[in-house]
Amino acid sequence: MAALITTKYYLKRAFASPLQLALMAGLPAVIIFLNISVNMNIISTADGTPYFMGYNIDATMITMFVVLMFQAMSGVYAGEFVFHDFREANRWRLRAAPVGSSAFVIGALVASIIFSLVSAALVLVVMYFAFSIYLGNLGIVIATIFFLSLWAQFVGIIIAFFVKKKGSIDGLTIALSFAMSSLSGAFLITIPLPDFVQNFIIPTGVAVNAILSTNILTQAPDLTWRYGSSMADSLVAVGVLAGMAVLFGIIALVVARRRVS
Repeated sequence: MAALITTKYYLKRAFASPLQLALMAGLPAVIIFLNISVNMNIISTADGTPYFMGYNIDATMITMFVVLMFQAMSGVYAGEFVFHDFREANRWRLRAAPVGSSAFVIGALVASIIFSLVSAALVLVVMYFAFSIYLGNLGIVIATIFFLSLWAQFVGIIIAFFVKKKGSIDGLTIALSFAMSSLSGAFLITIPLPDFVQNFIIPTGVAVNAILSTNILTQAPDLTWRYGSSMADSLVAVGVLAGMAVLFGIIALVVARRRVS
């Protein structure tokens, strides 16, 4: 019950500014629009167009990559909540609150995940109607985005307990997201690594592998991908991503207990 109350409290804070939601959903959308405009027809099928089965392959790949990149940096939400409430202004009020500190951490975590999922959903819906992207298996897409966001929130919480300035949370989470994106071999300046490392070790790479393994567009004629090609491959990748989230959740729990006590 206490966690539910704190979740509502953090949700009100997260959605208090429409500009913040517009930024977190609008910025990825702008980046996707620009990339599609520049890179249209980079990926093409046998007939020389980016369309397969009526869906736009270019737009699908770019959208999924950018959405996952932003989910990887979404830990800034939980990180800033924890830093503000446990390291700055509210820390003394929290100690006098009628509920334990864990309820506030859980509330910040859940609210941050909900906020990041809503922003991702808005981007996917807009791109679906604007560019005919193929969403693929919705269960896999939702599970992948959820576990990647969960991993990112735990990373943000861990960072929040070690940095001295709130701005450092933004900088470190964004830098980590860019690094993971490059190491995954799917975004920005790609860094060549063995397929196994990119598909099952780097979080964003695991997320890409999970979604694209069941995306029929990646199996279009004359296209070759390094990802899996079945539901089993996707489920394995989702399981690996969930395991990463659990591992970092345990680390975040240990750190929080030592820093809050």
